[in-house]
Amino acid sequence: MSMAALPEVRGLQTDEDEARILRVKVIAGIGLAKKDILGASDPYTRVSLYDPVNGELTSLQTKTIKKTLDPKWNEEFFFKVHPRKHRLLLEVFDENRLVSHYDIPSACPGLWL
Repeated sequence: MSMAALPEVRGLQTDEDEARILRVKVIAGIGLAKKDILGASDPYTRVSLYDPVNGELTSLQTKTIKKTLDPKWNEEFFFKVHPRKHRLLLEVFDENRLVSHYDIPSACPGLWL
């Protein structure tokens, strides 16, 4: 009998009474801003869990999809969160090997839990 692999859960390190597991699925981007000279981008999404008092708790990112303005990631992340204390930030960036990463304005720059 085989057991399915349990997903990695990031976030709170201790058990708190009100802690919950949050599943985040990054599906796709549509019509992202052009950032490369040739008119495409190499986008990836960073998903960060923040505590407004203590700052960033953890951050994960999707794979980079090369030369597209309509990337499809279909990646899931799991976070252990305190719903009343934490917030989730989604940011889309263009991977650029010549200079630092550029922020691509996104329709959903931050979500509160």
